[in-house]
Order: sequence, then structure tokens, then C-alpha cells
Amino acid sequence: MLTTALVCLFSITQIFTQTINKNVDKPQREMRGLWVSVIGNIDWPTVKGLSPNNLRTEATTILDRAAEMGLNTIFLQVRPSCDVIYPSKIEPYSEYVVGENFARVDSLKDFDALKFWIEQAHHRGIELHAWINPFRVSPMLDYPCDTSHLSVKHPEWTIKYAGKLYLDPGIPAARAHVMSVIDEIVHNYDIDGIHFDDYFYPYPVENETFCDTASFRQYNPNELALEDWRRSNVDSVICNVERLIKREKSWLAFGISPFGVWRNSTEDPRGSNTQASVTDYDVLCADVLKWIFEEWIDYVVPQIYWHTGHKKVDFDTLQRWWSAQSTEHTRIFVGHALFKVNSGASAWKNIDEMPDQIAKVRGNERLDGSVFFSYRQFNRDLYNLESQMKSDIYMHRSLVPLTLDCDDDVELEIDKISHTGTKIRWVLDGDADNLRFYIVYRYKKFEQFDPSDPRFIYAITDSNEIIAERLNGEEGRYVFRVAPVDKWRREHSLSRRVTIQY
Repeated sequence: MLTTALVCLFSITQIFTQTINKNVDKPQREMRGLWVSVIGNIDWPTVKGLSPNNLRTEATTILDRAAEMGLNTIFLQVRPSCDVIYPSKIEPYSEYVVGENFARVDSLKDFDALKFWIEQAHHRGIELHAWINPFRVSPMLDYPCDTSHLSVKHPEWTIKYAGKLYLDPGIPAARAHVMSVIDEIVHNYDIDGIHFDDYFYPYPVENETFCDTASFRQYNPNELALEDWRRSNVDSVICNVERLIKREKSWLAFGISPFGVWRNSTEDPRGSNTQASVTDYDVLCADVLKWIFEEWIDYVVPQIYWHTGHKKVDFDTLQRWWSAQSTEHTRIFVGHALFKVNSGASAWKNIDEMPDQIAKVRGNERLDGSVFFSYRQFNRDLYNLESQMKSDIYMHRSLVPLTLDCDDDVELEIDKISHTGTKIRWVLDGDADNLRFYIVYRYKKFEQFDPSDPRFIYAITDSNEIIAERLNGEEGRYVFRVAPVDKWRREHSLSRRVTIQY
């Protein structure tokens, strides 16, 4: 039985590797993201009411695993349902962190989970984007709420729909509340971005109506049609979030992860050749193409959660359509459905489906990488995907492909670099507040070195020292050089050489 399983595993690995090796060269800059979901204790924390030590342990386990897989960005859900994972003056702690009776709030008084996640991610050379759900108030009507929860303080801002509670985007005060939450995060935390998912106006439920008639009548001075008015409400939030972010910290990226179909071509000639029953524009009132055109967002991660060859919504069709929407200002990444791999659907029993999707994204010059939903899926059989990420797909480290505009004349360089044995240390010349990472390159002495080749990336870290460990029993003289990377993700000049003999 074990022998048969090992033979099958070896065969799967061979096929998987053959698929990935058809890729273009692995890029030095590429989005390799992972969603970490808090709601429902999907990814972190795994259960409610953990102690700070256990919260730390679970977070570092996720980050260590992500780094080992070569991933470079975590999209952490910091605000699942008008509640948060960090100490806030605006909203209460999430029950998914402290538990239903909120009795453990005091245990977190000396522990800031978001700060911990940020520091630990950066130490591993990983960006952290704060994932916000702007309009979801509670996933159920009897959701356990602290007295400071918005549903208790401002029930007049909420709408009951399909057994859940939503914030009414049509109420200006409700939108202002969302802005205040984001402003608090941006002001207090050294994050790398603000990230929204696909929850704008709710997904439709048969025989139910989203009852925003009162706000439609009260807050519609231009007398727009209902759908146009709803889209204008969402537009207002997107536009104002972008302004807030860039005014406060111009290096922060703002991104959206919308439903995978903007519009079908039967509804709009600009749309995709699909037959989706739900679309961003018509149903969720999210006009993503407008946001790209207006340059309100820095990146889009469409959730292309269908398999190749789907009769109505084909992966290939959508990845090509979305790639055509990329601009010099707005990058396009692809969101992948890890949760469907090795599921009941026959198409997702195909061991090549996910590696082929990754390869197609990488092979499309107008797409800049992949994001996976979600971490928990790596705890089950994904046809050896994690192993292949480590040994092949993401075997070389990479920087995130988001180089944002910087009006300041930021100059960073390595002033001094030295080593004692295999410990290398360096000193930064320039304002350390503008630094995000150091990228450490390594190559064999007399080898032709090209910093644009990811094979030469040895490490990405926020520390000013590393232990240059020997890899795979290698011997000889190896050269190390370090370059600072600023918060706008721009790489600065290389340090002088340091050579270590193994």
C-alpha cells in the first residue's frame, strides 16, 4: 500500500515538474501572495480565545511556511465584520480572536496582533497588506457583538439581508465610518497596502431584496437610477480611500480583489466572453474598470476561481481578458482557488490544473503574478503543490512588482559592509524610515553576475545582518552584495563585494 502511494507520488511530481518547467524564466519581480482569513477561524487564529503566545505561534508558523514556499505577500484579514484584530479606538476586537464572551480582551492589552504580524512578515522579506471588509457588519444576525460594535451603536446604518447584516453604502455617515477605520490603520501601522475583497453590495439571494430604499431617496441629489446610484456610493469609497492613503503614506499600495467577471460581453462589448450569472458591475455595483481608468487603485486581483475549459466561465478566457485591462499604473494579479484543487469536481481532480494556471499567468507578459486562497488549504493534499513551490515554481526569492511614485528624493546606499566568518553585517547610509528591505545577492567568484536574475537572490530581509549559510554542501569562494529597497519598492545601488570561503 505504501509502495503504491510512493510510486503515485513520484509520478505526480514528475508530471507537475514537467508542467511548470514549460514556464518562461522565473522573474525577479512577481506577486506571490497568500490570503490569510480570520472570519470563521478559517486560517488564523484556528480557534477563538487563544492566548497571545498561541496567537504568536500560529502567526509565525504561517509566515515561516509562506517564506519557505517563496511567497512574498500576505493579505491578512484585519477587519472581518466591523471588528478588528488590533487595539482600536473605533471598533471592538473580533470574536474570532477573543471569543464569543469577549472575556479575553484583557489578555491582549500588552499584545498587538497586527503589529506582530507586520514585524514578523518584514523580517522574512514578506509584505503585509491589511485586508478590509468595508461593508460586512456580521455574517449572521445573532453574531456575538461587543456593546461598541457598529450594529449596536448605529443599527440605523445597517440592512438585514439573507440572514446577515450589511452596512448601507448609501449612507454618507456609514461611508465616513469606513474611512475612519482605514485612517486609523494607515496612521498607526507600518503596513504595505490596504486591500479590499469582493464584498461591496451583497451577492443576490433569490426572493430577497436589499432594502436601501430609504437611503436611496434621502441621499440621491442627482436622481440617479438605483444601480447607478449604488455604483456611485462604492466609487466614492474607492476614490476617497486612495486619496487618504496617498496623502498619508504614498508608498502604500491600494488593491481590490473583485469577483472574477466584470461584465459579460452580451451585456457590454467591453466585457469578457463569459456567461456568468453574477458580475461586478451589474450585481455587486463594483465598476472595477472605472477604478483602473481613474487610477484609483494600484492593483487588481480578480478571483478567477474557475477551471480551464469551464463552459460558461473559462479560466483562459478570463486571464486573457483581465490582462488586457492592465495599465502602466494598475497591475493585474490573478486570484486562484486553492480550495477547489482536489475537490469533488472532476476538473479539479486534474493534477495539472493549478500548476498550469500559475504557468499561464507567469507566461502572460501583462499579468504580474498570483495570489492564493487561502492558507488553510496547504494543510491537505493539493497534489504536491507546496513541495513544488519550494523546489521549482518559487525556488528563487522575488520582490513585489509594485514600484509606486515617490515625490521625495530618497537615496539609500550601503555605507559599510564586512563579515566575521559567515556573519555579514552592513550599515545603511540614508534615512532608515524610508527603508523596507535589503536584498542580498550571492554568486560564485568569477561567475557572471546579473542582479536581474533571481537565481542570485540569496535573501530578502529587514535586518542589517545575515548568517551566510552554506547550501547543499557547496565549496569555494562566494561573493555577497547587498542593495537597499525602499518603501516604494525601488531597489537602490549595490554595496561593495564581500567574499566568503566555504
